Amino acid sequence: MASKTISIRDDVYKSLKDARREEESFSDVIGRLLKKDKTNLSEYFGSLKDNPLLDELEKDSRKIRQMARPRI
Repeated sequence: MASKTISIRDDVYKSLKDARREEESFSDVIGRLLKKDKTNLSEYFGSLKDNPLLDELEKDSRKIRQMARPRI
């Protein structure tokens, strides 16, 4: 495997070091952080359950649907 030398700021090095998991190389950390996985939205399911904002969103959604209904 080839290797490259790069220069990074001290604060970036500290962030990488903090993000590094046990038995993980810096290359592994960088690869993991750069991976563009799709976000699993199911992790957030129910997060607004007890939030009053949810009630307001529901009310606004109903209003929009009512305005969009065809009138005969």
